[in-house]
Amino acid sequence: MISSYFLLAIRTFLRNKIPFIINLLGMSIALGCCITAYINYQHSAGYDEQQENASNLYRIGFWQKNEEGQTPYGVCPMPVGNLIRESLGEGEKVIQYISKGGQFRIGDEMFQRQFVYADPDFTEVFSINLISGSLSLQNKNHILISDKLAKTYYGNENALGKPLTQIISGEPREFEVGGVYEAFPSNSSFRFDLLTTFDNYFIDVGEQSLVENDWSKWATTFLYLKDNATIASLTKQLEQYIAPQNDARKDLQANAYYIEPFIGMSSRALKERNQGHWLNMPMPTAAVIAPFTMAAFLLLVACFNYMNNSIAIAGSRLKEIGIRKVIGGRRKELIVQFLSETMIFCFVSLLLALLLAEYFTEGWNYMWNGLDLNIVYKDNMSMFLVLALLLLFTSLIAGGYSAFYISSFKPIHVLRGNTTMRGGNMLTKSLLVFQFSISLAAVIFALAFYHNAKFQKAYDLGYSYQSVIQVPLDNPQQFELLRNELSGSRLIQNVGGTEDHIYNNSYKAAARYGNMDDTEVDMLNVGDGYFKTLNVRLIKGRSFEKESQSDIEESIVVNEEFVRVLGLGEDALDKRITLNDTTHVYIKGIVKDVYMRALFQPLTPLVFRYVPVDNYKYLVASTSPEQLVETNVEIKAAWQQLFPNMLYTGKLMEERMVMVREHFDSVVILYTFLGLVAIVMSISGLYSLVSLNLQKRSKEFGIRKIIGASLPHMTYQASKLFITTMLISFVIGSLLGSVMVNGLMSSVWEYYEAINSTVIGLAITILSVIAISTIGYKIFKVTVANPVEFLRQD
Repeated sequence: MISSYFLLAIRTFLRNKIPFIINLLGMSIALGCCITAYINYQHSAGYDEQQENASNLYRIGFWQKNEEGQTPYGVCPMPVGNLIRESLGEGEKVIQYISKGGQFRIGDEMFQRQFVYADPDFTEVFSINLISGSLSLQNKNHILISDKLAKTYYGNENALGKPLTQIISGEPREFEVGGVYEAFPSNSSFRFDLLTTFDNYFIDVGEQSLVENDWSKWATTFLYLKDNATIASLTKQLEQYIAPQNDARKDLQANAYYIEPFIGMSSRALKERNQGHWLNMPMPTAAVIAPFTMAAFLLLVACFNYMNNSIAIAGSRLKEIGIRKVIGGRRKELIVQFLSETMIFCFVSLLLALLLAEYFTEGWNYMWNGLDLNIVYKDNMSMFLVLALLLLFTSLIAGGYSAFYISSFKPIHVLRGNTTMRGGNMLTKSLLVFQFSISLAAVIFALAFYHNAKFQKAYDLGYSYQSVIQVPLDNPQQFELLRNELSGSRLIQNVGGTEDHIYNNSYKAAARYGNMDDTEVDMLNVGDGYFKTLNVRLIKGRSFEKESQSDIEESIVVNEEFVRVLGLGEDALDKRITLNDTTHVYIKGIVKDVYMRALFQPLTPLVFRYVPVDNYKYLVASTSPEQLVETNVEIKAAWQQLFPNMLYTGKLMEERMVMVREHFDSVVILYTFLGLVAIVMSISGLYSLVSLNLQKRSKEFGIRKIIGASLPHMTYQASKLFITTMLISFVIGSLLGSVMVNGLMSSVWEYYEAINSTVIGLAITILSVIAISTIGYKIFKVTVANPVEFLRQD
């Protein structure tokens, strides 16, 4: 019985090769997207699940109160860790953790990686898979490295005991590899490649004592607690440390400490925009939900498309159905047969989908920096359960209606030729409306993101990041040496120095004018040539005067938003502003609005302060966008000549923005691909409905032609059903696409180009042209055919 069902299914598929191939590809792509969406969800849901002690782990942070509420910082002052150790019970621990970029050398190769300094208890309470050696952090001369790093720089050699050199301001610091651990997965809060004891963060004992008692220095501080009842008493104890922290950091006032569970910590940090989360973060919620939504819609389109095609193909199998019923075939057997055919089709589609999903996950990884999705079958029962549910769901949705509908025909009517397939019933029309609505929504997604990409690329952020190279400095002396070396370059237009840098690092302060309430502002300490190099445009007043002591002590330059928010009016120049309650400064210049965080967060009031060369941490150089790469190569060569023992870490300022745009462009490609797939399946379903409808009305068209109906009239009669269907689809699809696009964009960006009539109109035009071109030929054949051919049919 099963073999006969299989043979019947193969015969049916071979007789209808084109519809079968279209449906197979559509269903496979839809199932592949569903599998990828599930892997993406599984990756996000399993964030930090490798930490076996997660339920006993916590982090200390503090809240900063501001105009918009409270902002969390996932760090606390250095002294806090040592002060609360005495309050912990037996077996409970405090672990301080600092991660920073470091330069290293293995043999002749230099590289830069994140280097973590942690208390020795870190490797005891956090789960790290040891590959070789030891995880002990007791020996200050030892360093632990990931297996990825070991393979990259030591190859197949055993890395244990091998030397590894850290470069600090050009000076070497020697380590020995004491252990190799398995690199953390991409869904972990930790992503570092090198780890050593916390004591190595300090150059000497004197510095360690000084820093560990400095309330202005921060570290991530974890707690390992056996009893969470301890949290209440610890939180109470932490209250007494707010005052010393605020005294040390006038620019950032805390109003309360908090102790949060490690479980869900990274997700909360993303949602709450934690300003001190110095760990890895999960993907945005929208990036987890959106693939599921699109995959589900695409799967339904594929199922409905198969359903419509099944009903259309059944028209050629009516006599087979009638004969089987006459010779004793029961309806139940026919239902099983048609469902079996659908299940075989869905099973083949699922096998192809598993292959496609490998490529889809690769593409998804490419879209998100640091993501490493992999389809794992071993010890992944949930994956097999999902595959089984997908197979069952698609088989029932795609084949259920057609199986019950086709098997309901009366054999006597079938054999007499009185049974015809209904090509325009409410269900098939509703399915087609759904298909085209989803297709239109997908096209709107692609076009909207494309237009928004153009909008954001052209948006004036208040500075010219497209032509700037930034070079981090280990010490201020490097600035003078490098600037002098580059002074004769024909490529470099301007050179500047700065302590802080737009879109890289800044700090907060409380600003007040007169008796008004304090306003939180962003602060940037900049030096000579910074404004000119970054093309920060002055619109009123003056810039800082070179080496002016008065400018260092009491002058500021602000952006337009600062003037608006503090209500300074047209005569803002020379007005006195109080910073952090104690520092009085005067506005000497106003620049065009500078968006500190690109377009992801709202424009903020911004204050520039002037600092001398001794404070510089960056050299910035500008050139023409066309010569940016060539200029970076020249600066690198100058750096290597001046500082041969140090790695050049300069980069194009637009690199971070380029990364954002690459993700953005990838999203455009993604939705364009999904839109094309949805369109192909929708057009296939429309073609099937057209064929059924015209087949049912063939005699009607023959009679109309005989009595003299004109060609335009015949064309209208043949197409009005589909015109109505398309119009309804356009309304629903436009609303669906607009709501979804605006919702997704608003969850990512503060400034974006919302859906407009141009995007919707273009999407409708594209879909209309494709649909009309596809079905026009079929309608044309009917309207110009000889009416005698129709009237001869029984």
